[in-house]
Amino acid sequence: MTVREAKISDTETIQSLILRAVKPESNADFNKAGVKYFKATLELAAIKDRIMNDEYLMLCFIKGHKMVGIIAIYRREKLSQLFVDPAARKLNIASQLWSAADKVCLAQGGNGNYWVKSSTMAIPVYQRFGFRLNGAKKNKDGIVYYSMVLE
Repeated sequence: MTVREAKISDTETIQSLILRAVKPESNADFNKAGVKYFKATLELAAIKDRIMNDEYLMLCFIKGHKMVGIIAIYRREKLSQLFVDPAARKLNIASQLWSAADKVCLAQGGNGNYWVKSSTMAIPVYQRFGFRLNGAKKNKDGIVYYSMVLE
């Protein structure tokens, strides 16, 4: 098991992993507009842009020879993406990705304060990392989320 930076060659694998993890069509946090908006953020060009953008840190968790998790942090403060393959959940992968990303962000001058727009399902995961809810449930672009902060 290794954690490494995402590469351009990972783009399609990342897209597939996120879609398997979220299942937006059957996810109660999404309405039809939300599904469309979410899928637009997963176009291959958008994923490549994030990988190539120096303001993003994108790490992948590799188990065997398969990518089973990804994390993306923007500007060392916004936890933008954290997804684990459903078949690999309950293996502490999210925690290992978070720990690795936090370490890199701190080494690059981050202050250790983060925020995230959490799905309903991910709230307990972020709470285990030390995040706390910061306000009520919100809906933007057809997607339900909860603001959470770690200070």
